[in-house]
Amino acid sequence: MSPSKRMKVLLFFALFFGATGFLFLILSCGTEYWLLAAESCSNPGETHGDRNLREMKTSAGVTIFHEGLFWRCSYITFSHDYSIWDLWISNQPLPKVCQAAFLFPFPSNKPVEQWEELRIFRICWTIFFVTGLAAVIIGGFVVICAGPLTNHKLYKVGGALQVLGGVCLLTTVMMYMMWIQVLDTLDQFTQHQKASRCPSFRLSIQHGPSFFLAPVAVFFSLLAGLLFILVGRSIESVEVDSMDKISDTSTAEL
Repeated sequence: MSPSKRMKVLLFFALFFGATGFLFLILSCGTEYWLLAAESCSNPGETHGDRNLREMKTSAGVTIFHEGLFWRCSYITFSHDYSIWDLWISNQPLPKVCQAAFLFPFPSNKPVEQWEELRIFRICWTIFFVTGLAAVIIGGFVVICAGPLTNHKLYKVGGALQVLGGVCLLTTVMMYMMWIQVLDTLDQFTQHQKASRCPSFRLSIQHGPSFFLAPVAVFFSLLAGLLFILVGRSIESVEVDSMDKISDTSTAEL
């Protein structure tokens, strides 16, 4: 395969992976299912199931909500048995309340604002997310402006931005996982609610499908960025070889 054909193949796969990663990123950021949660306050002595969202029995209403990067929707169900399928659009009871919200690292409609560590976590989380999203979008525009295999510098810059965006988004996902799985903020919130509002307060959380789309977007963004950098290096090497051939031809003629 000639170098020009090899570059075209690499460019095709880079554009394909870049577009796929951007599509998954839009689906992940544009849907409100990063976090699925339910909270309830039942009568003392009443038995419950496990901590998952699969099944819970309660005499009072259960507040169920799903949260994304921009919107948080919640509703109350009075059913004795509810499952995770209640969180989907086709089975959600009315009325459902949706409000604008940036994903705050706390699964509650009324987060405890006085906890300073949560503010710090939110600031770091927001910086990485905004940087990653901007890097992926700007990198895509830079690659488009590079034209059909003409400017190797723009391909390198666009690829580097795609890699930077992928790394920042990967950090965002890791911080989210750390908050859910490692940090004790959820237990602190549960204890706070038990002490201040309801002794039998229970909180159940689970990752949503929007969250699982984020690692896929990260993978394709990183892969596309590396391929764009490789395309830029290939174009540069071809240009250097062409200049060397022209120089050799001129020397031979002299």
